[in-house]
Amino acid sequence: MKNISIAKRGIGRAARWLQSAERAIEDERWDDVVYSSQMAVEHSAKAVLISLGIDFPKEHDVSDALLQIQEVPNLPQWFRIEIGSIADMVAELAEQRGLAGYGFEEGIDETYFKDYAPEALEKAKRVHTLCKKFIEETFQM
Repeated sequence: MKNISIAKRGIGRAARWLQSAERAIEDERWDDVVYSSQMAVEHSAKAVLISLGIDFPKEHDVSDALLQIQEVPNLPQWFRIEIGSIADMVAELAEQRGLAGYGFEEGIDETYFKDYAPEALEKAKRVHTLCKKFIEETFQM
């Protein structure tokens, strides 16, 4: 039951990262939208892994660990179908995270992400919704 409690806190933290991304989009802080969206996706995915008692690498991209849960018995079919898509979004946003957070070192400003930021936020919302639904349904929360 300890894992479920941690997973619940993790999915809550992901929701707060989403809130940060939404505020950043309102403020046109495009790099912050991408960074916060990535954190929301990462925490959502890790909450699922934690809820299942699955160890994962201590890194931002946990897409490989997510793909491995397709073999977990009694996984809801709707979630099993979504795992590949979730893993793709986790990997994509993890790839953008460094540039969103440290692009200034490369001479990149926040406008670099202007076109991608709304897409990043939508992906983060989708991943969070699916992961939250999985945890709530699976563990009766």
